[in-house]
Amino acid sequence: MSALHVSPPSSAAAMPPGGDSALWQRLTDRALRFRQELPEAKVQWCLDVAPGLVAPGSAMAEAVASIFDQLLDNIMRHARPTEVALRVSAHASDLTLVVKDNGCGAPPSAFDRFDAHGVFDMRERASQLGGWLHIDSKLGVGTQVILTLPLYQARRGP
Repeated sequence: MSALHVSPPSSAAAMPPGGDSALWQRLTDRALRFRQELPEAKVQWCLDVAPGLVAPGSAMAEAVASIFDQLLDNIMRHARPTEVALRVSAHASDLTLVVKDNGCGAPPSAFDRFDAHGVFDMRERASQLGGWLHIDSKLGVGTQVILTLPLYQARRGP
């Protein structure tokens, strides 16, 4: 049976207050669905959002959610993992998304191929928002993808 570790818990109380929780909730919901879609794998989910942080605007939120969806879809289609770690960390300066699996992996050249449209699209979205997408993959070991986007926001509240 697979496990889903959520830190903090995915309850409404754990989400940032007000309307700012939409992105965090969307990512959490997708992680929960992913667990159901891949029951043979242990899926770890961690959401670490600084208290009072204003969620990113709609363009960035949509890009983050879209990239997250694409990464999880790629794992489902290609990786055959037994373990997957999903982590979102958001602080005043940046938002970082890390997706790591112990699946079959791929040679680095696979991500630079002319027909790697999904990878190109994810990198392009990140670049348009001032961020970057890094992929580290090894055959027989797995893949780690790191998305980093600048936020440069002040905290809200006292």
